[in-house]
Amino acid sequence: MKKLLVSVAAICLMTGCSDNGADKDGDGKITADEVAEEMNEVKLEPGEWENTVEIVDVAIEGLPAGAPAGIMDSMKGQTTTTKSCITKEQADNPGAEFFAAQEETNCEVKKFDMSGGSVSSEMACSNMGGSPGNMTLAMEGEYGPSSYAMTMTMDGGAAGMKMKISSKSSGKRIGDCPAG
Repeated sequence: MKKLLVSVAAICLMTGCSDNGADKDGDGKITADEVAEEMNEVKLEPGEWENTVEIVDVAIEGLPAGAPAGIMDSMKGQTTTTKSCITKEQADNPGAEFFAAQEETNCEVKKFDMSGGSVSSEMACSNMGGSPGNMTLAMEGEYGPSSYAMTMTMDGGAAGMKMKISSKSSGKRIGDCPAG
């Protein structure tokens, strides 16, 4: 689950803005090409970035028998911090990262609105990471060339279980990429 949240946060980092919205052709469907085109308009600073994801709330219904007591409470408040190097090439073409993420999931972008430093998006996914079931991912927040802060909600279920996870994600450029 942490890997999924970190992956979603990384996708958020790689987003850009346009006053026209992502649905460039106005057909009511936002394609990966349209999102990537919009992402490539961002002025992202290359360098080393520190990204943090904190799980704020977890609710799971229908846990299988034998699941550890307090499993949901143990997830709340967990924080994962990672560092990544964003090259000049990645900063100039962040849409390429979006395509890589799309190849691993079956997601449809329902909403993608970025303008004036704010982001609001929603994706509906099925079989994420090879797992059966459906999930909706919603993100709201702010971004800039050297930082971002977002809230994310994942809501879905499979095999008789329903879950909702809320998290906060933030990132900032902390300097140049380490040598090597």
